[in-house]
Amino acid sequence: MAEAEKLSIKRFIKASRDRVYAAWTDPVQLKKWFGPENVKTRNLIADVRVGGEFRWDCTDPEGKEVTISGEYRELQPGKKIAFTWQLEENEDWKNHSSIVTVEFFDREGGTEVRLTDEKLPNEASRDDHKQGWNSVLDKLEKFLSR
Repeated sequence: MAEAEKLSIKRFIKASRDRVYAAWTDPVQLKKWFGPENVKTRNLIADVRVGGEFRWDCTDPEGKEVTISGEYRELQPGKKIAFTWQLEENEDWKNHSSIVTVEFFDREGGTEVRLTDEKLPNEASRDDHKQGWNSVLDKLEKFLSR
């Protein structure tokens, strides 16, 4: 796979693997932290089951309304989540979706989170998503440190 179409991020979070997994899969918790800084969530639907819908309606820092949708593909409690990711009404994403995989590993004092977003439409999208996913993980860290 071309590197332009894939990004991988590792992050250590000072919380148990089960707690980190729950933050990603419990819709009540997800609504409290999900999304990059400066992006406002208008609505978030997370039907967390294989085949279930993921839909995030948000407003970006410039005030543009954006909808991202997807479908949960794999759920291994405490270990792994995989879902599709598509920016609606975006020309680069027309008839295209990426695959986001989030894996959780026990580490001393917490959990290593490995996030991979692959099959991105182009290099610019990869760079935007790298910045976005890093910000998402920053917010997850803050949420779990409370």
